[in-house]
Amino acid sequence: MNVTVPLGSLTPADIPALARLHREAFPGFFLSSLGEPFLVQFYRGFLSDDTAVSVVARGADGTVLGAVVGTTQPAGFFSRLLKKRWPGFVLASLRAVVVNPRSAPQLLRALRYRGGAEAGSDGALLSSICVDPSLQRAGVGRQLVAAWAREVAARGARTAFLTTDAQGNDAANRFYRAQGWALAESYRTHEGRLMNRYTTSLDGR
Repeated sequence: MNVTVPLGSLTPADIPALARLHREAFPGFFLSSLGEPFLVQFYRGFLSDDTAVSVVARGADGTVLGAVVGTTQPAGFFSRLLKKRWPGFVLASLRAVVVNPRSAPQLLRALRYRGGAEAGSDGALLSSICVDPSLQRAGVGRQLVAAWAREVAARGARTAFLTTDAQGNDAANRFYRAQGWALAESYRTHEGRLMNRYTTSLDGR
């Protein structure tokens, strides 16, 4: 059953709830394993950058039901995010390493992440999307992605891309293909994770 939800812009008040929701939606993924303090810093970065494009789905009572965040200029976005929020990232990273010391090398690479632009991708980057697990398959994710695509197209982007795990992530891969995203390539990270990079044309959005 599809559910139509109100969509709006990301606000500071949304951040704590969004960090919790991200961990609930992706319990086994690396970014979630870094903890809510790290996720708070991550999502705050999308509040203060002119290239950021964020859409939030809320319930009638204002509860955050899902969100999608990205940027029209991925090559410079994450370096700016780190520079602006480095004290918070350092503190959150230290907490994550104390909990899981083995995460340190991957964490350092995550902090140097540039959105995949270094591998030849161009266009806008859809960096993250999460939906309340109770509303998955209710059309909320589809509405979020469609609204995000319209906004980045309105800002002049002609294409968009994203990366997601290729293995153990069948639902997400089916979702993106169903929304018209095409698999551009698969590649392995330094840790050996197999990733899929999807692209989509924004012409006519």
